[in-house]
Amino acid sequence: MPREDWDDRAFTGLEAAIVFIAFIVVAAVFAYVVLGVGMTTSQKSQETMHTALGEAGSALRPGQSVIAKLDNDQGFLDFIEFDLETATDLAVIDMGSMTYTVATKETLITFPPGDPAINVTWRYPEDGGPLLETGEVVTVRLEMESVEVGRGDTFTLQMTAAGGETAALTRNVPAGIGKNVYVELF
Repeated sequence: MPREDWDDRAFTGLEAAIVFIAFIVVAAVFAYVVLGVGMTTSQKSQETMHTALGEAGSALRPGQSVIAKLDNDQGFLDFIEFDLETATDLAVIDMGSMTYTVATKETLITFPPGDPAINVTWRYPEDGGPLLETGEVVTVRLEMESVEVGRGDTFTLQMTAAGGETAALTRNVPAGIGKNVYVELF
């Protein structure tokens, strides 16, 4: 058969099919790479989120009310009581390792772990252990005779666990309250 009679349309279609298949293969490889990078990024962001939740989950949350009692003689606080609980479901706080710091304009007093001025009462215990866990609430009573916070004073109470978890409260003692009175501080 002479060459002039050949029809090139079949070869052109075959070449187009080969180029089309090559484009599909390249697109599939590109999609695989993009999906792989997306999955890796998703896993890294999930790890970051869990790490952040773990760090934030160890935070303390103090209760809103702080109950105080003024003593009979000098008008200073006899004690304060407040509640503590965990901020998230991931938190576990060792109550035996808590340090309490009371700061006023004039003084800074720290109550170390095991100080006899600290009294911890479990209001809602779950397992009876010394760890503050999800759903548990403790009431902390600090004997404040050594701090000398009186009428009209403002103080800040900071609670610090051994793991570095902290919470703080700032409260004002009303100026017009009497002696031997229980009062909620705001």
